[in-house]
Amino acid sequence: MADNLAMLPYDEFMTEFLPPIEGEPNDNFYNHIFDTFPTNGRDLDMYQWFVHSINIAGILGDFSLVVTYSPPGSTDPKKRKPDVGMYRQDTVPPTGGHTNWATIELTIEFKTTEDDAFDDEESDHGHSSSSIRCRDDLSRILGSAGLVFRHQHVTHHFSVIISADCARVGRINHAGLVLSPEFSYKEEPAKLGHFFWRLAHISSEARGRDTTATYVSPSSAEGLAMLAWETKTLPTDDYVRQRFVRSLDQGWAWWKLRVRDGDGHKEFLVAKPAFATTRAVGRATRGYIAYYKSNSDHPFVYLKDCWRIMDSHSELEGDILADLNQHEVTNVPTMLCHGDVGEQRTVSQDIWARLHPTKECHMQAHQHYRLVVNEVGLPLKEFPNGFELVSVLTDCIEAHEEAYTKANIIHRDISVGNILLVPWGIHPEDGRTIYRGLLTDWELSKRIGYNESEARDSNRTGTWQFQSVNALRYPTARIEIADELESFFHVLLYCAMRFLPNTCNDVSLFIHKFFDCDEPIGPMRYTCSLVKTFVMRQGWLETAAGEPIEFLLQPQTPEEAAAAIAARKKTPSLSALLSEPSTSPSVATAYDRRHPIDHIFATLLRWFKARYELMKPSSRTTADLERLQAAAGHLSTHGDILHFLTIMLYSQGWSDKWPLNDKQPDQLNRNSSLDQEKGNQRGKRKDRDDDRLEESQPESKRIRCAASRG
Repeated sequence: MADNLAMLPYDEFMTEFLPPIEGEPNDNFYNHIFDTFPTNGRDLDMYQWFVHSINIAGILGDFSLVVTYSPPGSTDPKKRKPDVGMYRQDTVPPTGGHTNWATIELTIEFKTTEDDAFDDEESDHGHSSSSIRCRDDLSRILGSAGLVFRHQHVTHHFSVIISADCARVGRINHAGLVLSPEFSYKEEPAKLGHFFWRLAHISSEARGRDTTATYVSPSSAEGLAMLAWETKTLPTDDYVRQRFVRSLDQGWAWWKLRVRDGDGHKEFLVAKPAFATTRAVGRATRGYIAYYKSNSDHPFVYLKDCWRIMDSHSELEGDILADLNQHEVTNVPTMLCHGDVGEQRTVSQDIWARLHPTKECHMQAHQHYRLVVNEVGLPLKEFPNGFELVSVLTDCIEAHEEAYTKANIIHRDISVGNILLVPWGIHPEDGRTIYRGLLTDWELSKRIGYNESEARDSNRTGTWQFQSVNALRYPTARIEIADELESFFHVLLYCAMRFLPNTCNDVSLFIHKFFDCDEPIGPMRYTCSLVKTFVMRQGWLETAAGEPIEFLLQPQTPEEAAAAIAARKKTPSLSALLSEPSTSPSVATAYDRRHPIDHIFATLLRWFKARYELMKPSSRTTADLERLQAAAGHLSTHGDILHFLTIMLYSQGWSDKWPLNDKQPDQLNRNSSLDQEKGNQRGKRKDRDDDRLEESQPESKRIRCAASRG
C-alpha cells in the first residue's frame, strides 16, 4: 500500500489540484460550521449531522451531500458503499439508498475513532497502515474509487476521510493515492470548507470528467438507436447483437466514446461493459461490445478502454496488432483504430518522486488509451466441450507461433482472459457450432531480442495465475517459448478443472492452492505456490493432500470415487496412472474411463518435468541427460506441441474418443473447504488484489515485484 501513496501537505495539495478561485469565500466564512459536530454516538447520527451542516452552509453550489452508508449487519457483504457521497442535485439518490456509482462526484468515509488508517510519519518503507482494521478502512476507500472508475469515465476521483474530529482530503488516480496529512476540521474549519467549495465550483474536467466520453440517455436519439437492436437481427454473427442487447442495462450509464483514428477520430456507443476491473490503481481495463453507427455492414466491434503503463520500451497495442495484421498472422484481432486519449496521464507518481527525490518511485505512470478491433469473441469459459477447448487453444498456439516467426513478437501474457472463442462454422454432420480461438491482449508483448536490461526490471508484469514456475521464480529472466507454452498449459488445466469431469473432490481448494497461493522466497519476494511448483517439477497432477487427479469421460458416482480411492492405496506408484494402457484388468478399466485430455496433461507434464530437471545442477548419466534433453526439447519451439495436439484431436484412434457432452456445470465452490482455508490465512498475509481469479474480470493483470508485493 505504501508504494501507492504520496503524502502531500494540505496547502500543496490544494495548490496542485484545487487552486483558489476568484470570488470564493474567505477563511472566516467557514467559522463555526463544525462546532457542534458530534464525534461520538450512532454512526448514522454523525453522518446525517455532517451532511446537513455542509448542505445548508451554501458552499456546494449545484451539488448536495447524501448519506448512503451500510450499517453494521448490512446485507452488503463487501460494504461497497461510501458513508456519504456528493452528487449533482438532479442525480441525488435517496438517503440510505443505493450509491449511484455513475454520478457520484466525491466519496466520504467516516471513522468514529482516532485510529487513523495512515501514519503521517514516514518510515524507510514509506507510509504504512497502523492496524489490520485500518488497512480494511483504506481498502474501502480505494474500493469505492475503483467502483467509480468502473462505472464512470473519469481521470481521477476525490475523497475525504473523517476520523472523529480530524480529516484528510485525497485524490486517487490509476497510479496511486495522494493524501493530505490529518488536520482538525474543528480547529481549522476553513481547510475542509475550501476543499468542498472549490470542488463544487471547478470545471467538470478538473473534477475528473473525461471530455471524450459523452453521456447517452436511453431516451435520446442515440439511445433509441441502441435500443432498436432489440428487435433486429444480423444475417451472420447474430450472437454479437444478442450480447450487445444484453449490455443495454439501464442500471448503468451509457456513453458515446471518441477514439483517435489517425488525424481524426471515430465515435462508438457503449452501455454496460462486457467486463471491467474494480481496482482503483492499475490499468483499469474495461471491454465493451460497441455500436459503430457509421458502419452498417459491420455495426458491432470490440472497444478496449484502459490506462496503459507509460514505458518507453513498449509499443502501443494497436501498433502491435497492425503489424501482426500486416504479417497476416492468423487468429489475432483485426485492428480498426486506436490511440491515446488526449493528454490524460496520471500525476501521482510525479508528486511522489518530487517528495522523495533520492528514493525509487514504485508508482507507475499511466496514460489513458483506447483500442477498437473488429472481432467480438466469447469468453473461453463458454467452450462447449473438451474437444473445442483444446482446439481453440491449439489455434492460439498457432497464432503465437506465427507472431513469433513472422513478426518477431512474443505475447508474454497468456491467460484465460486473453483467449476468446469466435464461432467459425457449423459441423456438417451434427449441426453443432465450430469455434476458432482468438489470441488477444497484446499490450505486454515484446519484440524478440528486446533489450536485456528490460528483462532485469524487477516488475514481472502479467497474469499471476498463468505465468510459468520459471518466470515467477526468476522474475528478471527473459520469457522463452517454453514459458509461454507452460502458460497455455495452465489455461488448459484451469478450464478443465472447472468444467470437465475429474476426480478432485474439492476443485475450489485445488485452484486456490495451485493458481492463487504464493510462497515467500526472501524479504518481500514471492513466487508461485508449492502445489504448482510440485506438479510442474514432479510431472503429475495431484492435490495438496497428495491425491492424484484424473480427468474422466463422465463424472464418477460416489461409489466409483470410493472404489478409486481404495484402488489407489494398492497402486505402488503414480507412474502407472501416467503410463500407456496397462494389461492389468483393473488398471486398463480405469484407463478406459479416462478422458483424452488426461493423456494431454500427462504427456505435457513429462516435457515440463524434464525442462525443470535440466535446470537443476546434477550429475547424470549420458543416457539420462539425452532422455531429459529429448523431452524438454519438445518445448523449445511450437512445432512439437502443435503436432501432438493435432494428433490428439484428429488422428485415428483419438478423434473418436472425445465426448461431445463432457462439459459440467462450474465446479468451483462445490462442497469446498476454501472459505475455511482462507479464513485460516486471514491476518497472516496481505491479500492480493483478487482472492481468486474471477471470470467476470478476465483481464485481471498482476504486477508482481521481486522486491515488493506492490
